[in-house]
Amino acid sequence: MKTSKMKNPIQNINIDKIIRSKRRTISLVVTADAKLIVRAPLHTSLGYIKNLIKQKIEWIAKKQEAAIRRNETHIEKQFVDGEKFLFMGDSYELEIKYGKAHIELKQGKLIIHEKEPDSAPSDLKSWYRKQAKLILSDRVSYLSKVTGIGYKSVKITEARKRWGSCSTKNTLNYAWRLVMTPLNVIDYVIIHELVHVEFHNHSKHFWDRVEAIMPDYKKHRKWLKENQRLMELM
Repeated sequence: MKTSKMKNPIQNINIDKIIRSKRRTISLVVTADAKLIVRAPLHTSLGYIKNLIKQKIEWIAKKQEAAIRRNETHIEKQFVDGEKFLFMGDSYELEIKYGKAHIELKQGKLIIHEKEPDSAPSDLKSWYRKQAKLILSDRVSYLSKVTGIGYKSVKITEARKRWGSCSTKNTLNYAWRLVMTPLNVIDYVIIHELVHVEFHNHSKHFWDRVEAIMPDYKKHRKWLKENQRLMELM
């Protein structure tokens, strides 16, 4: 009787992207859409990377399965009564009414008063952007004073994959979708970009500074990675 050989589990893990830089260590990242991104030092061989993935295969598979399950439970928004939308980390039930155009939060509901039929998507996006500008500008100003880190200005962007960025001229850019997340998560992203004013990299000094300001930042960064898909539905 012949025995069948087991497939090498490494064959079932695809490396979607390898990013080489002047970093010192290798980082394995499973994205919200279950892709595997490898960040490695410049001269790291492919063989070394594959061997590391082989050692971490159970962890990678677990993370990818969790990401796939999360994605399967979230479908494109239809903008109908009863749908759930996030704002500042809380979930609100959508209710659409007709009349003078405006949006309000009331008794656990996100109420959109439409002036024209089917304007809910654009109305809600405009509302989110307005709230983001108010809330993020206020938090950046506050955290700038707390940390003593200055900046030039704050801009709200349409970015879908990047929550924030810091330009070479110290302009802080934040995605309007960030206003869907809890306040602590918002503060983490703001602090992250503020620290980039001092360190335009992700060196140990950078992360040490972030941790000095927000000791539990890893918890909020993890929440953002695990729930990113929730903020990409619009």
